[in-house]
Amino acid sequence: MKRNILHFFDHFEEYALLLLFPLMVVVVFVATLARYFNLFPMFWGEEVARYIMVYMAYIGAGLAMKNGAHVGVSFLVESIKNPTIRRIFDGLRLGIILFFCGIIIYYIFQIITSPIFKIQTTPALFMPMWVPYTAVPLGMILISIRAIQAFWRASLSTGTPEKTVEPGK
Repeated sequence: MKRNILHFFDHFEEYALLLLFPLMVVVVFVATLARYFNLFPMFWGEEVARYIMVYMAYIGAGLAMKNGAHVGVSFLVESIKNPTIRRIFDGLRLGIILFFCGIIIYYIFQIITSPIFKIQTTPALFMPMWVPYTAVPLGMILISIRAIQAFWRASLSTGTPEKTVEPGK
């Protein structure tokens, strides 16, 4: 049981994207058919698809961090042969990533918890605006967790996080 739970959390991004992408495709397809054939008004389809895309982007950023697929300037770190100095640079990179994610999370919570934002709703669904905006802290938390995992795996080996993190592992 514990192993299944850990497996789910280790592959959370893949499962979430596997669910969200087909859902977005179906919503857009049905909305397009309904509009084209004048079947029924589906005024909310575009809004649902937009918010699903936002969630997919932020969850995908966590997946990219997990797989070491983010663009980075690594020629300086790769030129360093000393493992100790290399780990220092990896730690510095981790610190910058965590600092950035922390700043984004802090400011998005300032926005989400503001009084005017609590009563604002989306135009078509009349859903509270904080619901779509929670994609931002979710993505930043996933990026932070995956960056820490990559740093941890790299510190256990002599390679860099990009070279030690295997997709799907």
